[in-house]
Amino acid sequence: MAEESEKQAQPAEAPPKPEAVAVDVAQLERELADARKRDEELYARLQYLQADFENYRKRTEREMGQFTVRANEVLMARLLSVLDDFDAAAAAVRGKAGKGLEMLRGNLLKALREFGLEEIPAKGAVFDPFVHECVQQANDPKAADGTVKEVVRKGYRLQTKVLRPAQVIVVKKVEQPVEKKEGEPNA
Repeated sequence: MAEESEKQAQPAEAPPKPEAVAVDVAQLERELADARKRDEELYARLQYLQADFENYRKRTEREMGQFTVRANEVLMARLLSVLDDFDAAAAAVRGKAGKGLEMLRGNLLKALREFGLEEIPAKGAVFDPFVHECVQQANDPKAADGTVKEVVRKGYRLQTKVLRPAQVIVVKKVEQPVEKKEGEPNA
């Protein structure tokens, strides 16, 4: 109780002078304006960093997609020689073993097709230098000039990219020299 009586005995604080209050309000308004300016600067910086991070995220996703596509291309290109070996083995072996090899090749090709590998059509098609590689020309009176007569090695593409062009033999019409009969004048 003695403490309570001491508190009551102390004089009450004097109210602040109006000039001091006015000075404090002006100073507070300046501090508030400075705080708002800092807030706007930090907000602008935050927006810039968010945009920068979004660009980084998109670029990273694009690069990862490109890396995945490139890795698939390399893997598929390496497996093309395995497909060639299966073709050669299946052609050389007859009977059940040959059918088994053809089945294995078919299963491998089916798995690769799921990732976008497709064989480039060649035999009987018109020669296209973007997907065919001419390794020889041959005369064939039954076929049109510039068509693929025979496929030497199959070609493949992965989606739209040619991994390996088909090596083909292309029909090239050769004019047969007309035999002159004796006694005909030269033209």
